[in-house]
Amino acid sequence: MYDLIDKISAVLPLALLVFARMSAMITTMPIFGYGQVSVKVRMMLSVVLSFIVIPLVADVYHLEYTSFLALFFDVIREVFIGMIIGFGARLVFEGFAMAGSYIGFQMGMAIMNVFDPSSEQQQPFISNFWLLVMVVFFLVTDSHYFLVDVLFQNYASIHLGSATFRPLIGRTFIEGGQLIYYLALQFAAPTIIVILLLDVSVAFMARVMPQLNIFFISLPLKIGLGIFMLIVSLRIFQTLFAYIFGQLESFVLTLMTGFGG
Repeated sequence: MYDLIDKISAVLPLALLVFARMSAMITTMPIFGYGQVSVKVRMMLSVVLSFIVIPLVADVYHLEYTSFLALFFDVIREVFIGMIIGFGARLVFEGFAMAGSYIGFQMGMAIMNVFDPSSEQQQPFISNFWLLVMVVFFLVTDSHYFLVDVLFQNYASIHLGSATFRPLIGRTFIEGGQLIYYLALQFAAPTIIVILLLDVSVAFMARVMPQLNIFFISLPLKIGLGIFMLIVSLRIFQTLFAYIFGQLESFVLTLMTGFGG
């Protein structure tokens, strides 16, 4: 009887710490944490993966808790670690949503928003389109295996109950914000430049022919040219995907290093 109680008291803190970090990562990571995945599925996935991870980390886990308060603070720390890693993996995906908002604004469709199930918010439909393209291409190329690998390897790099929040984490997130804007502008630049040239051409036509109904002509032209550039951008996206995935991988691994891993 007492042996069973001792085993439960030794395994229960380990299970709570593993589950806290795992559930936080799955909730904030791309694909796994999107609104299309129900809460029940996420919880079941967190529980199943936690049961797989617990035997793997039991040998290196040597913490003993004498108070509930100490365990509570360690669980909160594991939740923050999981949220930071998951949100770091999601930043690159948000860069494509930002690129879509830039393109939609140039096309004159900034006001045409649709409900995005991934973020459960209203977004320009171009942003939703590019985010779906990114997710589909990520799955087709088996790049999501990297996210699955992170779900397990972070426990080997960042030991339970002993992680430290280094200044490198803050610097990495600042660089991640810069990376989002860089990728968004880099990807949206061809469409923005082409539509800007169209605006200059239409303005020149309006000066040459004042009787021309400029508003009746410019909007269909911008929409048609924007759709054409979206088709061209699909090819550009395939060329840039290796670079984008490399940036994602480097960013997440740097975050894990910031915790002392």
